[in-house]
Amino acid sequence: MGFYSREQLEKIGFKFLGNNVLISDKTSIYSPENISIGNNVRVDDFSILSAGGGIH
Repeated sequence: MGFYSREQLEKIGFKFLGNNVLISDKTSIYSPENISIGNNVRVDDFSILSAGGGIH
């Protein structure tokens, strides 16, 4: 399983990105500008992060 690097996650453009975040490179991400991710979060393969109005 591969994860995005911190640099790659920052380039995606999340509204907020906490520390110690692991997101699989097989995750589908839609409207990242509306998504805040806190500290110590792991998202595994084939997950979907999608936000029209925001996910917190």
